[in-house]
Amino acid sequence: MSDLFLQAAEMMLAGMGVVFVFLILLTGAVTLLTKLCPEASIDSEASNASSSGAVNEDSDAKKLAAIAVAVKRYRASKSDNPASDA
Repeated sequence: MSDLFLQAAEMMLAGMGVVFVFLILLTGAVTLLTKLCPEASIDSEASNASSSGAVNEDSDAKKLAAIAVAVKRYRASKSDNPASDA
């Protein structure tokens, strides 16, 4: 029985070690990528998006209207067939 616990402990420590090494490598890769990729491209995309705010608001209004119409039609179809709700 002692050998079984020893083997279980070894497997647990090996698994935890693998996870620890993977997380260290992942952290290093993310850090390396943040240093290699310039942040200026992110800032320019954000400024372009904010300058086209009126276009986005119009698009959002159209999406909201389409969703409202779809919900209204769905509810109307459900109220026409009360037997199908069961």
